Amino acid sequence: MAKRNIGAMLFNSKIISVLLAVLLWVYVVGIRGPDTTKSVEAQLIAVNVPQGYVLAGTLPTVTVTLRGPMNTLWNVTSGYVTPTVDLRGRSEGSFIASVQAQVAGLAGATVETVAPQEVSVQLERLETVTVPVHAEVTGTLPPSLVLGALRVEPQSIEVSGPSSIVSQVKEAALVVALDKLGTAAGGNLTVAGDIVAYDAMGNVVEGVLLSPRSAVAILPILDAATVKTVPVIPTVVGHPTSGYAVASGSCTPAIVMITGTAAVLRQVQAVSTIAVDVSDESGSLTKQVALILPPRVSLMGGSKTVSCRVEIEQVVVLAIPDVPIEVRGAGVGWKVSLGTTSASVLISGTNSGVMALRSSQIKAYVDVSQPPLADGSYAVSVDGLMQGVVSATVTPSSVNADVQKGP
Repeated sequence: MAKRNIGAMLFNSKIISVLLAVLLWVYVVGIRGPDTTKSVEAQLIAVNVPQGYVLAGTLPTVTVTLRGPMNTLWNVTSGYVTPTVDLRGRSEGSFIASVQAQVAGLAGATVETVAPQEVSVQLERLETVTVPVHAEVTGTLPPSLVLGALRVEPQSIEVSGPSSIVSQVKEAALVVALDKLGTAAGGNLTVAGDIVAYDAMGNVVEGVLLSPRSAVAILPILDAATVKTVPVIPTVVGHPTSGYAVASGSCTPAIVMITGTAAVLRQVQAVSTIAVDVSDESGSLTKQVALILPPRVSLMGGSKTVSCRVEIEQVVVLAIPDVPIEVRGAGVGWKVSLGTTSASVLISGTNSGVMALRSSQIKAYVDVSQPPLADGSYAVSVDGLMQGVVSATVTPSSVNADVQKGP
């Protein structure tokens, strides 16, 4: 009898254990939900990139499929998944790398598949260069205001990235939109913003790291009546070697901004330099020379020294025959008859100046509104000449003219 009771008790215990297990399974399934799968898009990242190298371009996104409890996966995002390519031991070049993925923070979830399983990766040497930074100004100020010589800090930045991309970067700029500065008034404005890298054609270069990434532009906003932009005129003295002449002269910068009272600025049309001596020179030369500012005039920013280049060329001679002689200065109703109606013009000057002349632009003329010469003839003059011409000789130098003035 006792044995039967013990057996019944054991049987009942097994039934209870099974029931408890079933109830526990039902409870867990109720909380976790049944297993399912879910796919998420995640950005692929590179790990263990060799020192001194960098990825060229960007890695793609990949699709990671997870398996796990429904209640766990129903609101899963890409933040729980980390797909990677391991670049340990790699060197410069292009290759195919396997994609791995890890999941974190999701109890009971595992990675089932990753697509694609392989991606193309290109490694390049890391290069760093230093480029200048300038302000790229857009928009306009009110007519009563002008923008002075602005300053950018820092004046240069470091550009890092794949060598093939970094080599394209020639400059960097902070874009300053004057139209977005609000109500402008006199004084200095400070504008901060991100720096943009450009190539030689002015196109934006992507895929590089800028350090620092931002800059500050200091913009002087000035009363237009007290500021003026004028050209810089080089002062050339002396005579080149015999057989040579000055063809042209120019300065860099070609214009400067000056400030002063409105009355003073009205009298200033240009700023000259100290003398550039070309005595006994037979070739072009460049010199750093100081500006000569008029009294009570100041330079707005920049250097008071400019670079002046003087082009010196060999003198050549050009003869232009049969140039018609025009009559100028005749009053209404006048009748003028010339004893000679054409002339020859002999021009000497620098090679570039003389070769640029067209015979049609050379004009010979007599001005009958002026008194005649002592012998009663009129002097023949020439115009249409240009820079680089040293002398122009006209033959005949004078002609007889019968001038009959009308009533």
